[in-house]
Amino acid sequence: MSIDYFLSRVLRIFTLISLGITLLFIYRGLPDPVAVHFGETGRGDGFLPKDEIFYLLAGVISIFNILILLLIKTVEKVPAFNFGFLNQLFLDKVPENIKKTCIDWLHFLPTGIHIYLIIILRTLLLLNDERTRNQDFSYLPLLGICIALVWLIYLPARLLSLPKSDSLE
Repeated sequence: MSIDYFLSRVLRIFTLISLGITLLFIYRGLPDPVAVHFGETGRGDGFLPKDEIFYLLAGVISIFNILILLLIKTVEKVPAFNFGFLNQLFLDKVPENIKKTCIDWLHFLPTGIHIYLIIILRTLLLLNDERTRNQDFSYLPLLGICIALVWLIYLPARLLSLPKSDSLE
C-alpha cells in the first residue's frame, strides 16, 4: 500500500466526518433566518431558514460524494493500457502505476472540497454574528482557487515522480 493510497482514503473520510460535525455545530450557532446574501452596506439582504441551509448542504454533500465514488469505481474498471493520453505522455512509466495514481488523485478531490466547505460554513457563521460582521473575507475565492490548483498540480507532479519502467531499460 502506497502513502498516496493511504492518505487519499484517510483524508477523504476524515474531512467528510469533519464536515458533518462542522455542519451540525454551525447549524446550532446560526440564527433563524440566516443571512446568505449581503448588500453594499454589509448588512444581510437575502435570508434563508437555517433548516433549509442544513438540508440543502447535507443533500449536496451526499450527492457529490456518491458521484465522485461512482466516477472512481468507473475509472477502476478501465484497463491500465486504456489511459491513452497519460500513457503516451509518460512512456517511461508503468501503465498500472499511472492508473493507481489517477485513482488516488480522484480520491483527493472530495478532500479539497470538504476543506473548502468547512471554511465557507465557518465564514457563514461569522458573517451572521454581530461581533465579527466587519471582518474581511475577500480571501475566500483565492483560497478556493489555491486548493483547486494544488489538486490539479498533484497529478502531473506525482506522475513525474513515478519510477521508470524496467522494460524500457
